[in-house]
Amino acid sequence: MIFLNFMEPCLPGLFQENLLCAVNGSLWTIKVEESFYLILPIIFYFFKKIKYNWIGFIIVYVLSFSFYVYFKFYLDKPIIAKQMPGMLTYFGTGVFIFLYFSKIMKHKVKLLILCSVVSLISYINSFYFLFPISFGFVVILSAYTFSSLNYFGKYGDFTYGLYIFHFPLIQLFKSLKLFEKYNSFLIAFILVLLSVLFAILSWFLIEKRFISRYNDKVLEDAN
Repeated sequence: MIFLNFMEPCLPGLFQENLLCAVNGSLWTIKVEESFYLILPIIFYFFKKIKYNWIGFIIVYVLSFSFYVYFKFYLDKPIIAKQMPGMLTYFGTGVFIFLYFSKIMKHKVKLLILCSVVSLISYINSFYFLFPISFGFVVILSAYTFSSLNYFGKYGDFTYGLYIFHFPLIQLFKSLKLFEKYNSFLIAFILVLLSVLFAILSWFLIEKRFISRYNDKVLEDAN
């Protein structure tokens, strides 16, 4: 029941005039992430039991993609298609990169360029089959190719706050019709600033305190 918010993401009378009535349309990804963590040992064990790990990856990828296509295009249920195991194509790609990490890093620049092109072409032409693996490679390889990205979290991890707060803020701005009343670019800029501000406040006032409390307890138990 906790993970069924994607079935009814709206609240009565709230954001009903918006294009999407969901209060926070991003939250559907939380259960997918948690499901990934639960199924990770099974996938890893499955990969390890096969002599060639890449064969296990192909099996998982094709089965996951088949689930996605069946529910999205044949049953016309795109919401179900984006649940587990429809998103295992992305997670399986991460496991594959981990297993062949040293070999992949030797050709990271070439692979980054190739996968960027494939991702772009796949997205433009709605060719879904190659998009998860190519985009997964782009994300991981970018992190290991552009060293400047390593300083992104120097002052704190604001990513979760951005993830949590951006959607409700967008919905609020749309509900107040601020994009229609004022310059849309200015409103978009203010929206980005507010999202970042809320994320920073969330990190220092809530997240960091809970993480520090947990770390202190772990150290106390260890001693």
